[in-house]
Amino acid sequence: MLLVGAFMPTLDFFIVNVAVPSMTEDLHATSGEIELVVAVYAIVYASLVVLGGRLGDHWGRKKAFVVGIALFTATSAMCGFAPDVWWLICARALQGGAAVVLFPQVLALIQLHYPPAARPRAMRGYGLATGSAMATGQLIGGLLISLDWLGLSWRWAFLVNLPVGIVTLILAPRLLPTTDGQGSLRIDRTGVALFAVAMVLLVVPLTVGRSAGWPGWTLLMLVGAAVLLPGFWLWERRTEARGRDTLLPPSLLRVGTLRIGLLTVCAFYATMSSALYVLALLLQQGRGLTPLESGLVSSPLMVGFCAASMASSALTARWGPTRPLKAAMWIRTAGFAAQFPLVLAAATSVNIPVLAVLLAVNGACTGAVMAPLLTLVLDDLKPAQAGAASGLLATTQQVAGAVGLSVMGIVFHGVARHTPPAPEDIATGYRHGLVYLVLMSGAALAGLSLLTRTRDAHRPADTLAGSTRPVPSQD
Repeated sequence: MLLVGAFMPTLDFFIVNVAVPSMTEDLHATSGEIELVVAVYAIVYASLVVLGGRLGDHWGRKKAFVVGIALFTATSAMCGFAPDVWWLICARALQGGAAVVLFPQVLALIQLHYPPAARPRAMRGYGLATGSAMATGQLIGGLLISLDWLGLSWRWAFLVNLPVGIVTLILAPRLLPTTDGQGSLRIDRTGVALFAVAMVLLVVPLTVGRSAGWPGWTLLMLVGAAVLLPGFWLWERRTEARGRDTLLPPSLLRVGTLRIGLLTVCAFYATMSSALYVLALLLQQGRGLTPLESGLVSSPLMVGFCAASMASSALTARWGPTRPLKAAMWIRTAGFAAQFPLVLAAATSVNIPVLAVLLAVNGACTGAVMAPLLTLVLDDLKPAQAGAASGLLATTQQVAGAVGLSVMGIVFHGVARHTPPAPEDIATGYRHGLVYLVLMSGAALAGLSLLTRTRDAHRPADTLAGSTRPVPSQD
């Protein structure tokens, strides 16, 4: 029951990728508008995730979980019955806000109500729920869209949440333990507002600017983001100096491993949603596959991810915390590069079996990297810093995903000469996208190498075998 609150919000970030071609055609949307449908969910989540955790402190975790499920179910219905693309964009923003209320309560309830002996098993369940939601999003979405019950097509990618949400809403008040609130809500409201507005000003023009022809308002928004982001950081420094609560504590960045680790995480997560996005376009608009066939081709990625996620602890125990990470990152980078020969001609000639094998390799490497990387980033922090650092890390993950998707959209769609793009344009766009993925994976590999050198230089040799610090949220 509790893990539904982790599975549903994660699934909704990834399931939408396979629905992109169907949404584009049905809603007569531009590529930039559809990219915004995908990205706005992450923008809102990244901006408000810390606030969601504080709401749980204020209301009590059980109440916040129930409210979050109710809001997530309602906003999923708004998405599923959207009459036009801008209604869908607004509904997705509200859905991201609902995820902010729901998702942080899952880890908190696990920590509060599972005894230490049972907590590792609960954490494995949590990791499997979030990881499988990411890995199965393409397949589940493709199956639902292809079944096309009642002629609702892509809308089932959102409407599938309704029966699950309603059942959870009925059972959660009865099954979840009651927790009390902790008094008044203290949050850096100015920091939240500054950061949220800055993210909107950054991501909106990156997603819709190219398709709109880069009008003046998109450039003004980018200038506004360039002004607000330093302003936000100055505000956070001033607020922290006065001893008040901050959204993202600047003092944490004095920890060298965290600073380098955030850059590594940023580069790694900038490739995840963007890779799935262009894969769906390649297979459906380029290769001519149905959503179900596209999901089936993507399923080896899910298998590889789940297998490597379950084996990551054993790999760390056998080889230490860094060697498997570096090996997996090298292979992942090479795997993206190995896809180039598949798209040298038009997208209609892509070799599906070879692509499926490369996707399995990519999924395995992603699963081997994800949780150990997050643990490594937090490994040198003091216990008192872990909570704030986890929030900062979760924000970095979501911002990287949203901005990475926007940049990928510019790279991929910038070569299109037709609407819809011709197969040769899809192939060219995918090749350009692969260049981006290789570069970002290489940046993550370089950051990981620097992170491990910095970490090892400041730690005694007998402490390098591993860490018992809990893994933070992967979303």
